[in-house]
Amino acid sequence: VVGVNPDPSKFSFHIAKAFSDKKETTSKKIIIDCIEDCVASGADVINLSIGGSIRSALYESACEAAYDDGVLVIASAGNEGREIDGYPASYDVVMSVASVVEGGGPGSDTYGEK
Repeated sequence: VVGVNPDPSKFSFHIAKAFSDKKETTSKKIIIDCIEDCVASGADVINLSIGGSIRSALYESACEAAYDDGVLVIASAGNEGREIDGYPASYDVVMSVASVVEGGGPGSDTYGEK
């Protein structure tokens, strides 16, 4: 990553690539491997800019293991504008992030009870 870290003595980054150059999708196994690799490399924070509507016990376990090791896992809530749970953002141990327009609700990118 160029230009993101002007002082490497203060911050370090470990980038795990879950998507190939030819695909727009990936497998949960590859993402789990990336989470485990980040934890093994000493990550304090893992940012997952991914999401889907299917809950996975293995995927959730990887997030829980990271959490148990003191890693903050952050994931996007989604951009669908529907009131559905998205994963990994809806796992209890994951911090879900989203953006909304003023006033929230159906006119926003993501809305719902969570």
